[in-house]
Amino acid sequence: MSLDIKVTKKMDYVYMVELAGSLDVETHQLLDAELKELIDDKTKAVILDMASLEYISSIGIRTVIWAKKALKEKDASFSMINFQPQIKKVFEAMKILPMFNIFDNMPEADMYIDQMIKDEMRKTAQ
Repeated sequence: MSLDIKVTKKMDYVYMVELAGSLDVETHQLLDAELKELIDDKTKAVILDMASLEYISSIGIRTVIWAKKALKEKDASFSMINFQPQIKKVFEAMKILPMFNIFDNMPEADMYIDQMIKDEMRKTAQ
């Protein structure tokens, strides 16, 4: 199965990455490359939309964990939305679900990101 990736710029340095298909040993390099292009010192947030992701393997999980760590090092946010039951089950089985910001939908993620940016602006103003 293939992996389709669609990147949308939500606002300056905030990106939504929609995944469709399978994130596995044959496709993870596509997401790795896309995320490496997005993540830099200016990036504020990346949101993975899993609504159309049908399968994820352990190497796909590794890519997701790498993205979270890379963004954390840059004081940026990493979130995931719209988990399919089979994808959530894999994260639960690996006992790593609690380490991620997971939202049911984009409006929830938007509220979180808006608050994060406001907090950052307050810190900068002080």
